[in-house]
Amino acid sequence: MQLWPAPRGCIVTEIVVYPRKKVLNIFLAGGELDQILDMDHDVKEWAKSHGCTAAMMSGRMGWKKPLAPLNWKLQYASFLKEFEDG
Repeated sequence: MQLWPAPRGCIVTEIVVYPRKKVLNIFLAGGELDQILDMDHDVKEWAKSHGCTAAMMSGRMGWKKPLAPLNWKLQYASFLKEFEDG
């Protein structure tokens, strides 16, 4: 995993190797939104230099709008079921 520290946030990534491609998975991102978005280009270029042809991340639907100008597309939705006590 790679840690991308910045003054007002950070990103944690990992390279995932599939049978037909390498993908950079953004495992964690936290901090101020503008800081995280500003890191997109550097993270992408680093991933490309390591043979990645795409990037992926999971997150809440609130990421959809701020990521759109950076050409991120919604690929799938995750579902959660809360268990009741007992």
